[in-house]
Amino acid sequence: MTVFTIAKTLDQNATNLMHKWQHIDPKFPEDLFIRIIINRVNSSENGKWTIQAFFNSLYIGGINNLIECFPELGLTEEDCTEMNWIKSVLYFAGFSTDESLDVLLDRTPLTKLYFKAKSDYVKEPILVFGLEGIWRMFNEDKGLKMILSSCGGKMDEIEEIVIPFPHIKENLYKI
Repeated sequence: MTVFTIAKTLDQNATNLMHKWQHIDPKFPEDLFIRIIINRVNSSENGKWTIQAFFNSLYIGGINNLIECFPELGLTEEDCTEMNWIKSVLYFAGFSTDESLDVLLDRTPLTKLYFKAKSDYVKEPILVFGLEGIWRMFNEDKGLKMILSSCGGKMDEIEEIVIPFPHIKENLYKI
């Protein structure tokens, strides 16, 4: 398994990278999953806020093939880590990959953070103008967070009438 998390702010072209991701994600190899986690963060300019998009990935394969899948992201070998599958579970759960695997058996919640969430499926890419409108919403609500999870790969091959599962063909991603 190869994993990476690379952060891009609006000043680092996050809007255009997200727009591009919407178009190329359905064409990624079945073995590649890239999600985007969007937060509002302090910028390097004192007292100002910006949007930061974390491109978070899991790939069943080696580093070299992964880098070629989304060259616009500027991914390097140093950004990627190869590991076994169970270590990737730790990575995606937010634990250190040096952590004992016993942490996966602990059913105690890491935080007592309560939140309200809504999900929807995107069938058509959001235009750059639409993404910029979403950024304005982030400026109005400090607690907003968005996760865009791919629905491509093998799931894109399954017809709607085959199984009662929303992650099927013609959905680009889930928000």
